[in-house]
Amino acid sequence: MEIDFSRISLSDNTRANEILEVILSFARQDFDKKVKIIGDDNLLDGIGSGVNMLGEELQHSTISLKEKEQLLKEIHHRVKNNMQIISSLLSLQSDGVEDEKVLSLLRESRNRINSMALVHEMLYKSHNLSQIALKEYIESLSVTVRRSYALPDSVIEFCYDIGDDIYFDIDKMIPIGLILNEAISNSLKYAFPDKKGCINISLESKETKYTLIISDNGTGLREDFDVELHSHLGIQLIHMLTEQLDGKVTLESKAGVNYSICF
Repeated sequence: MEIDFSRISLSDNTRANEILEVILSFARQDFDKKVKIIGDDNLLDGIGSGVNMLGEELQHSTISLKEKEQLLKEIHHRVKNNMQIISSLLSLQSDGVEDEKVLSLLRESRNRINSMALVHEMLYKSHNLSQIALKEYIESLSVTVRRSYALPDSVIEFCYDIGDDIYFDIDKMIPIGLILNEAISNSLKYAFPDKKGCINISLESKETKYTLIISDNGTGLREDFDVELHSHLGIQLIHMLTEQLDGKVTLESKAGVNYSICF
């Protein structure tokens, strides 16, 4: 139905402004205001009734959205807690274990779980449930992994070159986090026999393509190293996880080890 605005007199300007003010309040997510209905069959009464109905619908939609966000936050919180319980169980299991190979396996499994738990923790704390700040995540993960190897006498620094405005969703952050965990762990375990060095992590971006680079200035790979023949589980996981990102990984050993993951 078309409205004949020519029937609205100048005397109705005040009411028209009141209706406009109510609509503007909706934009501020304030749905308490309502248009007063005089009941004189004025066109503005009809418009006002429509605005009031719109406000009720918007209010209901807003409440539903907030409920869904709260539910998602609770899910992420519970997943994080369950993963931390598993991590704690692995930590308790390692107490009393003297076999270094078994201890290493337990520690690596715990770190992998922690890398995933950190994603859910950051989503739980985030205002945006769909994206995670990559730089913040990498800095937190680096500290966690380094602490797990308990290297009190080491002087190993982390250097970052990652923009503050880089965000990824959970589908990308889980494999990225696991890739980072494996690469950082490998450097901490093998690259620095004298416990001194630097691990560099950077991200280059161009439109929708990214290149994640993780490198160290350690001893590097042995000269006859062959990815097909000599790769341990960590390197194999990096390749598998890169495939999940529909990407490609390049491993080089020049003045240290360099992982370049393009996706």
